[in-house]
Amino acid sequence: MSAKSTKLAIPLAALLAVALGGTAAYVLGVPPFEERGDIGAESVCESLGDPEKAAPALERVLPDAPEYSFDDTVSGGSVAQGDSDYTADCFVSGNGKVLLSARTELVPVGSPGATPEDWASEALDGSSPEEDETFAAGSKGVVSADRAAVLVPCAGPGNVPGGSYSLSVVVDGKGAGGESGSRVHRGLTDLAVGAARFSHEKAGCDLPSELPS
Repeated sequence: MSAKSTKLAIPLAALLAVALGGTAAYVLGVPPFEERGDIGAESVCESLGDPEKAAPALERVLPDAPEYSFDDTVSGGSVAQGDSDYTADCFVSGNGKVLLSARTELVPVGSPGATPEDWASEALDGSSPEEDETFAAGSKGVVSADRAAVLVPCAGPGNVPGGSYSLSVVVDGKGAGGESGSRVHRGLTDLAVGAARFSHEKAGCDLPSELPS
């Protein structure tokens, strides 16, 4: 073999080794081809509602990560006891960053800028939802490429100082793994409805939730 041929053979051999190594890494599930971590019903945030429904909804929305962690906080008392400070927060992390958040809080009804339309625009990060971005849940349900939100009746006048209150639930998919379409929309809306149902009961709301069964 000539000197020229020898110089060509070495890099070709190196490329072949890299290709074979990459295939082996994919098969074995080692970086950069890490396997997707399991999302078990036993590990999801309580504030997302029924874990048997929340887990598959998260599967539809979350991007791939070798493992997921959940941080759940529920605070405040019951509106039946006159408490308007109820909040619930769920954060799902993976790959060293927050991949999804679900925030639930009590908001006064009828205050300036608190109409369902104003609420929907704020819930979707300032954009006004189109007709095809609404769904039937609570007083109003809206969904975008990476967010879903539900406004749910909670406390009638006379129970909590300040008048009537609704629960505002906003699920932010943080980009929803760069995907879009009906699969992600379904996951986001299921998570928002599940979180709304949990908090409607947890906060002791006295008004019908108007959530789908």
